Amino acid sequence: MGRWSWLVAVVAALCVAACNTVAPNRLSLADTAQLRFTGIEVRTAGAAVNWTDAEDAYLKSRNLSLTDPALLQTPEAAAFIRCMAGQRLKAALERALASRPEGARPVRLVVTLLAADIPSAVRRVIAGGSPTIRANIEIVDARTGAVLSAYSGDQGMQAAGQGVLGVVLDGALTAGGYDDLYDRAANDFARRFKRWLTAGA
Repeated sequence: MGRWSWLVAVVAALCVAACNTVAPNRLSLADTAQLRFTGIEVRTAGAAVNWTDAEDAYLKSRNLSLTDPALLQTPEAAAFIRCMAGQRLKAALERALASRPEGARPVRLVVTLLAADIPSAVRRVIAGGSPTIRANIEIVDARTGAVLSAYSGDQGMQAAGQGVLGVVLDGALTAGGYDDLYDRAANDFARRFKRWLTAGA
């Protein structure tokens, strides 16, 4: 984590993109239609989160300097940033599943956030980069605790403005409340999960 770890995150994202294989839903279409999502738990321990906005939010919440990277190298900072990332991913999944017809079988989602790489404006001017989120999801029977199916090996990724002009235009959209780089990737991940649900065996 940190402002200067972006190069490692880029390499990791490229490696994942090169072997992005998702196992099919083990549930049939009929069984999937019977699912009723009663809760979403997002686990973030150990997640590699590179997200400048979350770092700044932590520093501001503690009235700390925004120019001292050492202040982010603490367990408290890491926990704050991962928690913020987990909450936003949960919200994206809730939005994506809100329009889905509910079935009769109660299940919950256990989401494990693996990594979030949200390139800063400076990085997109100098080297480029797109917002990316990787996570795994287990569909768990709410009554028995059994894992019914698992969604893994995928990632959410969306384009972001590159170079000086692209960053300026993107910044205008974000400032106007039209978009957010983290939500952009999280919403894509959530949409991909929703599509995967409808592709049962």
